[in-house]
Parts: sequence; C-alpha cells; structure tokens
Amino acid sequence: MTRLSNIPDIAACPQCKQLYSQPRLLSFNDLYDSFYLDGYTDSCVSSLFTILVQCDSCDSVFNRKELIHIDANDVDDPHRETLKRIEQAGIEQHYQSIIFSTDNTEVELKQRLELMWEFNHPFRSGYCDQEIKQAHHLKYSAQAKENELRLLSLLSDSEEHIFIKADILRRQKRFDEAKQVFRQVVSPESQNIRGLLSILCTRNITSIVDTNFDVDLHITKCLKIDKDRYYLDNPQNLRAAAARYLTFATSSRFSFKELIFMSSFTIGIIYAVYLFIT
Repeated sequence: MTRLSNIPDIAACPQCKQLYSQPRLLSFNDLYDSFYLDGYTDSCVSSLFTILVQCDSCDSVFNRKELIHIDANDVDDPHRETLKRIEQAGIEQHYQSIIFSTDNTEVELKQRLELMWEFNHPFRSGYCDQEIKQAHHLKYSAQAKENELRLLSLLSDSEEHIFIKADILRRQKRFDEAKQVFRQVVSPESQNIRGLLSILCTRNITSIVDTNFDVDLHITKCLKIDKDRYYLDNPQNLRAAAARYLTFATSSRFSFKELIFMSSFTIGIIYAVYLFIT
C-alpha cells in the first residue's frame, strides 16, 4: 500500500522563501501503476515528486532539490495546516528553463524526459477528450519534436533508454530505425517489451501506449462467413484463417502453456462451428 504521512515536511522557495508543504512517503506499492513505453510511470505519487517546480509567489522555476527544508517546529501549527504543495512547472516554463539553465547533460536528460512526458500526457488513454488533444498538439508539437530530437542524442545505451529511444522513433513513424534500436536488447526478461514494440512498428501504430496495451483490440477475432461461403466451400481457407489467428496469438505475451490452451480451444470452436453449419 502507498501511504503518505499525515505530517508533511515543510520547505521554502530558494528565491522568495515562500513556505510549502512537502509530501512525506511512508510506504510505496506499484501494483496498480501503469508503465508506458516512453518511460513514464503513472502512479498515485507521480505528480508529487516532479523534478522542476514553480513558485506561485515569485514565479521562479527550479529543481525540487533546491527547496530549502524548514524545521517543522519553527512553523506555528495554524500556519502549518494552511500550507499548500508547490506545483510542477508549466510546459512553457519547463521548456525555457531547460534551454537556458544547465550545462549538465545528466540533469538535462532528466528534465527533458519529464518534459516529454508532459507533452505526451494528453495522449495517454483516458486523459483528455479529442479537442484538448488537438489543441495541445497544435500548441506544442514543434517544441515536443525538438525535445525528442535532443533526447535521442542524450539517452544512453542502457536497456531502459534503448526502449525509450525506440518508442520515440516509433511515434515519429521511423519504424525501421525503431526496430534496429530495440533489437539491441537481448535479455530474456525484456522480450515482452521488445515483442510489443515489434508489433506496434509492424502495424504502424504511433499512439502513446503502456506495456499492457492490447494490439488486437480492433482486430476481428472471429472468422467472418460471407454470402459466398468462402470458408465453408474451401476448408483450406478455414485452415489458413486459423493459422493467421495463431500467428497473432504467438506474437503476444502469453506463456507457452497459455498459448497451447488458447490455440486448442480456438481450433476446437472453429471446427465445431464448421461442423454445425455444414
């Protein structure tokens, strides 16, 4: 279970000394988190520990680590209860801060990753309606593209960064390049992600997806029987259709036993339908 303390820490803006409450994490559980291919983890505490924050008193933008920690005993109880949390920097402020503030590539990488996630948030499943997505794209598409191009040069050759690189290329419709990148990952525990990226690239899917994305949601999974009795008059066609279904199944992320069960069950249903209508 993820739990926050009822008694938050207290911190001050390094510029104007405005006081803010800081969440204190007591325990953390990622059981219900969503993990996206762009590297973002959607959890109940994601927004509480962003890197760049903005003071609403003086409008200065700075790294959360620059907040000055204050001893709670130095703040009166009534005042302490009215303190609010400091907010994440807006996209425009975040973007300008990265461009003009740092020569440290490690810090820049972290900030640009966070900025990319902010650009991508409206396009995650269930976040916004279509009008908001379109307005967001028109407003920030040029900045988002520039940020991703810079990220491609900053990301390392670690497995995590390789997948983020591949996802950026996939969303830019550079599918062949994306395949070349994610094929560098050979560890057995990462083959599910590699397989998902492979299917997304093969089908030219460019949307923001998490690691549980079902690529077959929009594919008709039952065999269609048309007025010409395409499958009934030619059993060879029926077997070919079943083979195509099994190809889709084997490209997904199931265990060997699950695949054997699903394949046997599917073939049995198809054959039973064939016998019934013939």
